[in-house]
Amino acid sequence: MNFYLILALCSAVSMASSGVIARLSGLGAAELTFYRLFVGAICLGMLVLVLGKQADLKQKPDRRIVLNGILLASFMLCFLKAISFISLANAIMLVYLAPALAAIAAHFLFREKLDALSGLLIALSFLGFAMLQQFKLDLVLTAAQWPGFVYGVLSLLTYTGFLLANRHSGKSASPLQRAFYQLLLGALCVLPFLTAAPIPAAEQWIWVLLAGFFPGFLAIYLAIVALEHLPTRVFGTLAYIEPVAVILAGWWLFQETLSLLQLGGVVLILLAGLLQSVLHQQPARQTATSQ
Repeated sequence: MNFYLILALCSAVSMASSGVIARLSGLGAAELTFYRLFVGAICLGMLVLVLGKQADLKQKPDRRIVLNGILLASFMLCFLKAISFISLANAIMLVYLAPALAAIAAHFLFREKLDALSGLLIALSFLGFAMLQQFKLDLVLTAAQWPGFVYGVLSLLTYTGFLLANRHSGKSASPLQRAFYQLLLGALCVLPFLTAAPIPAAEQWIWVLLAGFFPGFLAIYLAIVALEHLPTRVFGTLAYIEPVAVILAGWWLFQETLSLLQLGGVVLILLAGLLQSVLHQQPARQTATSQ
């Protein structure tokens, strides 16, 4: 399998670990988001030191990197705000429209060809995701729930922007630099929401470190590297592996039951991701054969 496809898969699985960590840590949503980004930036800085790439961080981040950091924090915070007004299922369904929306936008904005088959595979991935949620949606919102819908849409748009901005971020900065400053700037954006947050208890620090390493450092850095080399439609399809990993983790770690509908969703997402990966690798194989 293509190396960058593996990175995209690892990014999705690492992103999914945030749900498990949130459930076991006892940390508040804003706290967890801050530590995820801030400790992630520290991990990135340590990797830079190990690789001897300190010069990458000395270069001042450009406006696009600053925008990406704001988008990263915004989609996380808007999602957390959304679930305080509407159901988790509704909020997640809105956010996970982002990979499909990003693929469609890339078709028009960046001339990344989205043919009928690739579009169908993305649609099947989203259908599989809806099956994981067991189609539990509140189709009629009360007046008190409308702010949550607005925050959910903002989370969708900022996540879409994050994907597109990192897919076409230019070649002026290394992935190490882009990931480091996006994590750091994202953490700074979350900081004002922590004015009343207590310092984590001793038993919570292991979760702080895990949140920074897996859904922070690994998930974001690997996503940035993968987006630089994979078409948006391919990365977007593979992004639906994240909810699959969340569902399977709940079954394995917390003895949550899986319905036949959810199992069907798992199979559909995995099949769509596999077929999208095969389609992506075919042109390279044809080129190698012709040479």
